[in-house]
Amino acid sequence: MNGIKKIIDFSIKSSLWVATAVWALVYVTYENFEIPLNNYFLLFTFFGTVFGYNFIKYFEKEQLQGIRYSELKSVVLEVLKKYKLLHKTAKIIFLLSISGLLICIYCFFMFTLKTQCLLLIPLFLTICYAVSFGRKTLRNISGVKIYVVGVTWSLITVLFPMIEERQLLTTDVWITFLQRFVFVVALILPFELRDLHLDDKLLETLPQKFGVRNTKIYGLLLLTLFFFLEFFKNELFEDNLIVMLLVFLITLLFLVFSGEKQSKYYSSFFVEGIPILWLILLLLL
Repeated sequence: MNGIKKIIDFSIKSSLWVATAVWALVYVTYENFEIPLNNYFLLFTFFGTVFGYNFIKYFEKEQLQGIRYSELKSVVLEVLKKYKLLHKTAKIIFLLSISGLLICIYCFFMFTLKTQCLLLIPLFLTICYAVSFGRKTLRNISGVKIYVVGVTWSLITVLFPMIEERQLLTTDVWITFLQRFVFVVALILPFELRDLHLDDKLLETLPQKFGVRNTKIYGLLLLTLFFFLEFFKNELFEDNLIVMLLVFLITLLFLVFSGEKQSKYYSSFFVEGIPILWLILLLLL
């Protein structure tokens, strides 16, 4: 049991778990539109998420505080110097992140030029989310954070796979894009509720601005939109509709019972694992 706990803790801390969630949503898109799997894109999505999230989480943390953007020549030496001071787990995460970046670079050159250009959008958003070019990063701008994440996840998991596979961007694709956006935003709300008194008040997160109850109502509206948008698609499949209903209900339950006082794994593992459950349900039915 202790061994399982350590694996879960490491998967969360190293961003492997959230990477699996994003990877699962890409897989869901391939399944929904009956497109052959693109292993390069799936690898890119997984390892890109590992690198991106670890970059955001650790870039400005203690182990990298000595680096200055204006001193580019010394960046590599600074990183190596800081790396030696890291504890074992942090070293593994660092090496995992760098390996993920190298795999992403390799996969990137396997994509069409159009996809390569479009992938610069989430890259730019990730950099702006973590790096301050002035006084603020994207995550510090009040009320913006969850929508930036929602747009980024939707681009990566819906729009870009369709473009890379040269699929027509039909009405169904755009509806799926909107569904994915509102789903991801709703999925973030339990995290926002958990961090209500930890977040800087200047962030003006939804729970800070509107309260816990109204945030949950907002999440309910988003999830309702997520489910009923399915009926506006030109192609409606019974199995997929059942899965969507289950995902709607499960996400709603986690949202309703979320709050400031929640277990360590409530949001970071169980809520973040809902996209993985979505894929499992889709493959089983």
